[in-house]
This record gives sequence, structure tokens and C-alpha cells, in this order.
Amino acid sequence: MRMRQSSKTALMLAGFLAFASPVMAQAPDFYRGKTINFIIGYGPGGGVDTASRMIVRHFSRFIPGKPDMIPQNMEGAGGVVAGNFLGRRATGDGLTIGLPGRSWFVEGMVKSPGVTFDPVAFSYVGSTGVNNTLLYVRGDLNISTPEQLKKHLEKIPAAGIGAGTSTVTVPNMLSEYGYPLRVVLGYNSSARSLLALEQGEVGAYFTPEDSFSKRPDLVEKRIVVPILQSRRIVKGMPVLADLVPEKDQAVLSLFTAYDETGLMVVGPPGIPADRLEILRKAFIDMCNDADFRKEAATAGEPVGAPIPAPELEKTIVRLAAAATPEVISEYRRLGQAK
Repeated sequence: MRMRQSSKTALMLAGFLAFASPVMAQAPDFYRGKTINFIIGYGPGGGVDTASRMIVRHFSRFIPGKPDMIPQNMEGAGGVVAGNFLGRRATGDGLTIGLPGRSWFVEGMVKSPGVTFDPVAFSYVGSTGVNNTLLYVRGDLNISTPEQLKKHLEKIPAAGIGAGTSTVTVPNMLSEYGYPLRVVLGYNSSARSLLALEQGEVGAYFTPEDSFSKRPDLVEKRIVVPILQSRRIVKGMPVLADLVPEKDQAVLSLFTAYDETGLMVVGPPGIPADRLEILRKAFIDMCNDADFRKEAATAGEPVGAPIPAPELEKTIVRLAAAATPEVISEYRRLGQAK
């Protein structure tokens, strides 16, 4: 009896393996001969576009089958347009992924008008690492510290990419503490904002360091000067959180959430687990590759400390839970140009 049962079990197992093996073998070969569309949430020339195209140049080398990867700019509303596309319209087959921007996912957490995606539902692939965002002012204003900014007698126009982005929210918050900043909307990318700074249209811009990857001369020649940072990275430079009272720290954490998550590559909800795992492993392998790290260092991107997808998922869930109605109300108020 036991022998017959063992033989039956062995036959069932053999049958299962015979059926499952072709299926399991499909995963590593899925991307062979395929094309991956890579959605970029900002226009050409800015920091998000530069980082995205750098990823596109390297990523497919580490995906089994080495698929083609085509970048597609889909700018608008600080990455929300791309987020809506990836979250609701793109097919979750693993052939469409992207980098919507920096703070786009926060707009989903606070349920901003026009947002149709749920940031918790995305298929997270990985991030190149944490960011540091700085407040830059024009050098000819002779301002080198927040204290000097506060004593400036005239309002300084600050470039704003879009309502709700930190280019708007942080200057608005600082203005309420007596720092003479006035947001000017209409600059839809870092490239346009930097040009406005260079030409004197605006005098300030709150932006990540890598925004200057294509225009390092603006910093080197002190056409713009960094005076404040979001993370304790640049030694001796004041930190934004130290200027904000305790009652506003929760709102500030949403304003600067993208510094904690970095530039995240994501896919639509529902990408099959085996394909998503392929993308996740390939992304980390890319980030640890010497050629990628060399180019990333040149572009001012984080090097050597990629953030795996499971960590990103935990951070997104935590931030979403902290977005209470009171925090959301304050976020929306400060997210509008005044």
C-alpha cells in the first residue's frame, strides 16, 4: 500500500514539474525581443529627465534578454500626469515602467485634484538613493545664510514648477516665518527654472542638487548660492527642519518626502511577481555597476546606496498613514502660489 502511494505521489510530482517547468522557464526569457517603454514625468533637460535617460542607457544591460528600452517624456503637474498614466492607464505586464518625478506620490497621499492613482498600489522597482534638496539664491543678492535672507528688504521671486511641489510649498512655508520669498509659477522643469535664475527672472529656487548636473557653472561661478538644505549632508549648512517649529514638522515631512525616497522607478499595479523580481534585481545590479556609478557621479546622482523596492514600499505606507486630514489641509494651503 505504501509503495503504491509513494509511486502515485512521485507520478503526481513528476507531472507537476513537467507542467510547471516550461512556465517557470518563461520568466527569465520574457524580456527577450521585447521593448520596455520608460515614462519620464518631466520635460527634456532637467534633473529628472537627465537621471531617467541615464537609467534608460544602462538598465536593460542587466535585464535577462536585454530588451530595448525607449524613453518617453510625459510632463505635467509635477509628475502627476505620468503618475496617472502609470497608475491607471498603463498595462501591468512589465513592459511599461517609469520615473514620474520626485514628489508626485505625495500628491496621491493628499488626494490632490486631478490625481487618479493610489501611490501604495504601484509596483515599486527601486531608487538610486536619497536626495538632498537645497534653497539656492542668486549670488548678486549677497545672501549666504538664512539669517541674511530674513533681513532682505524686498520679496524675492522663487521659481515654482507646479502647485503642490516642494518648489512651491517650502518657499511658501518659509515666507510665513518671515523669509521674503514669493513663488512664481510657470516653470515646468528644472531646466527652465535654472534659465530663469541665470537671466534674473527669479532670485531663488528650492531644488535637488542634481538639478545642476547640466549647469554646474551656475554654482561654480556663484551665479547661484546654496544657503539651506533638507538633509544634514553638506557640512556647516543650515538644515530646513531646524527653521520649522514642531507643530509644522509633520507637514514638512511630506514636503521633503522625496528626499527620503529619491528618484523612484515604478511600474503600474499588478506586474506579475516573477517579472517584477527580474526588474528589481536588474535595477540593484545596475546601481552597483561601475560604469553606471561613474556616470551617476558625474551627473550628481546618488552613488553606492540604492534603495531596494521593499524599503520603498514600507516608506510609502508609513508616509501615507501620516497624511492625516489636518496635515493634508495644511499641505494644500501651502501648496498654492500666493
